[in-house]
Amino acid sequence: MSQKEMNPKDTKESMQNEEIRTPVSEVIRKFVRQKNAVIALAFVLLLVVFAIIGESVAPYGINEYDYSCILQGPSAAHWLGTDEFGRDLFSRILIGTRISLSVGLSAVTVGMICGTILGLLGGYYRGMVDAVIMRICDTLFAFPGIILAIAIVAILGSGLGNVVIAVAVFSTPTFARLVRSRTLALKNAVFVQAARNLGASDARILFYHILPGALPEIIVQYTMSIGSSILTASSLSFLGMGAQPPTPEWGLLLSNGRNYMMTAFHTTLFPGIAIFLTVLSFNLLGDGLRDALDPKLTEG
Repeated sequence: MSQKEMNPKDTKESMQNEEIRTPVSEVIRKFVRQKNAVIALAFVLLLVVFAIIGESVAPYGINEYDYSCILQGPSAAHWLGTDEFGRDLFSRILIGTRISLSVGLSAVTVGMICGTILGLLGGYYRGMVDAVIMRICDTLFAFPGIILAIAIVAILGSGLGNVVIAVAVFSTPTFARLVRSRTLALKNAVFVQAARNLGASDARILFYHILPGALPEIIVQYTMSIGSSILTASSLSFLGMGAQPPTPEWGLLLSNGRNYMMTAFHTTLFPGIAIFLTVLSFNLLGDGLRDALDPKLTEG
């Protein structure tokens, strides 16, 4: 034995540090070291706050007309200027945050739930069930997302509800394939085999033993899909197939302002910035979560 034995106090502190480093704390520690992801998270939380209280703190109503200030540039009275009807653009963008976020979150949530269930069933049961599910996914993957969304909305009709359905449909195959691959990797794991031998039902094995193993990938994909779904919903509204006037949805605000780009560029500039920053923030947040949740990635 070496005479330089570890101090009991140091041993106790070392054990305490090891106890503090739980998996959750380790994920948080890795996440907060990524400045871009932290800034993106702060911006997303700010958007959520705006979505909740935007209508109560907006200086003007969304349909408060002032014909003496039509297409006025940014000023002390109207921070982001006014639109073609004299409505305050800042208030409309602020209140529109709730609409754009609601559409994005609703569509991706529906797509995630449907895709997760399909992926679990296909990966666990294989055979005909898996073949049918994967061929449907392959068919949907054959079309670019925005083209598929346009086709679905053209069939169902314009409106935000149909936009949610369209975005959910093309989001589903991505989650289905992701969850299927994790299910295939985990279905023969030792803990799954032990649960099966103990008489656990298929539903319990799928949702209690296999699904938690796919949660990190699902969370990352969910976060990054919100940005693309908001962009798709805004694109459909810009084309006149989504939100309808006078709804202050960001894509519709962008569409309304395109006729005045040469004389009042602020009518397209600020809604475009709102869409850009929101999509960028969700993508950066997804990247940060991926790096924090993936145990194979090590810090440099």
